[in-house]
Amino acid sequence: MKQDVLYQILTTAEECQTVSDIAKKLFLSQPYVSQVLSKAEKKYNVVLLERRTLPIELTEAGKTLCEGLAKLHSDQMKIEQDLRRYTEEEQSYIKIGFSPIWSPGESGRVIPVLQKQFETTRFELIKTFSTNSAKRLIDNRMIDIYIGPLLRGEDLKNYLLFQPKVYLIIPETSKLYQPGKKEIEFSQQLLTDLSEEKMVSLSEDSGFQKTVDHFLEDQNLSVNKAIKVNDYDVAVQMAVGGLGWTATLEYMLSNLKTDNKFNLVELPNTTIQSDNGLTIHTETSERAKEVAHVMNDLMKESVEKNRSFNA
Repeated sequence: MKQDVLYQILTTAEECQTVSDIAKKLFLSQPYVSQVLSKAEKKYNVVLLERRTLPIELTEAGKTLCEGLAKLHSDQMKIEQDLRRYTEEEQSYIKIGFSPIWSPGESGRVIPVLQKQFETTRFELIKTFSTNSAKRLIDNRMIDIYIGPLLRGEDLKNYLLFQPKVYLIIPETSKLYQPGKKEIEFSQQLLTDLSEEKMVSLSEDSGFQKTVDHFLEDQNLSVNKAIKVNDYDVAVQMAVGGLGWTATLEYMLSNLKTDNKFNLVELPNTTIQSDNGLTIHTETSERAKEVAHVMNDLMKESVEKNRSFNA
């Protein structure tokens, strides 16, 4: 039984309703997840997960084991980094975690440059599905660099790249939909009226959704989250399909078909912010820091070019 897999299962359980949800998030089969849990419970002679409740939840034993595995992994990573100076550089990987909204085109442009500049270094790309899981991965040194919403922590260093625009998508089924218009202006009244309608929300572990929720709470608005989904693109497609309004980032708009009937509302950048960039641990390897610095320069250059093109 791999401890890393068990650790991922236990940490992911905190964000899931069922064991099947854990399997889906980790791209594992449900029988395999159940098998790993059962073997661990047999090994330690404890119950790690309360399966009879909905949502499922870790028992106190499960939380204790999860904390112990996190410390064990962190200590192991520190040992490996301490020993790295004595090993051949080509034996190591730089692990780059990225959020679901990182453009595939960016990886195709950035990685070849990194390979050329760091010829003896190999790269592993790891897709993360929430800021919670990304922060755990970087806190416990399971990834070296994270690309996406900036993560906060006293042991973390951020490279701010840009603040993407935030849009509300209003479907044709909404009372607020205005035929013949693609974009309509933001107003406080529109936001108030919209909050009374059904919303397609991202799942609770989404850092972006938390930002949106806090923004609405600051306006003393409650929302009817009729549907929750852990995928940006699916949320957008459900919204334009008429299942409710949603909030999304500018990256997702390029996936929308022009024949869909919906309105876009750009939120003023003074109302909501979603800082994006790179995050590294302050104690990560010197090579990872060099790679992060180069990535930051490359991606900043790309941001500036896109801004000039769209100006």
